Amino acid sequence: MIVTSPALLLALVAAANSQVVTQGWVSYRNTTTGLNFRYPPSLRVHQRDPQQFGLQGAELIVDLVGDTKLNPGTVVLRFIVNRGEATPLTVSQRLKSLRTGCKSLSYIYLDRHRVPVCVSCGRAACHWSVEVLQPRECTILTLLGGADYDEGQPPPRDGIFPLLSIIETLHFELPKK
Repeated sequence: MIVTSPALLLALVAAANSQVVTQGWVSYRNTTTGLNFRYPPSLRVHQRDPQQFGLQGAELIVDLVGDTKLNPGTVVLRFIVNRGEATPLTVSQRLKSLRTGCKSLSYIYLDRHRVPVCVSCGRAACHWSVEVLQPRECTILTLLGGADYDEGQPPPRDGIFPLLSIIETLHFELPKK
């Protein structure tokens, strides 16, 4: 990206150096799947029925909903947790599938695990998904679009909504065996 405006350059530097304040954030916890994350109190949690979505392997779908000027009630982040704990074989198979199915693949660290970030592109746009593979398979994506499309551009980042900062709070608490 070529920056020609000094004001734009200052804004980009400030954004890169800014820290999201997570104090006062709300905790979400699902005891059945062990999914935990924190989010700003300006967002709302909607738990969805996976069967209504036709996702056979999904055990839990959680939407974080927020409001923008032009799109009130938009899904800022969606967490889709698959059934069962991941095994070394399922992790290996899923990673192989991601390597062939993603336009680009990068990694971030969440909950002490190296987690793939998949960017896939259709005719008009590219989208990202964070693919947690262990200890539970969980896909995290944004549905920001329309007038808010720029906020959901790959890779996941903080903007109007602190997408990356929310994702970085993810933790799975699995039941003790």
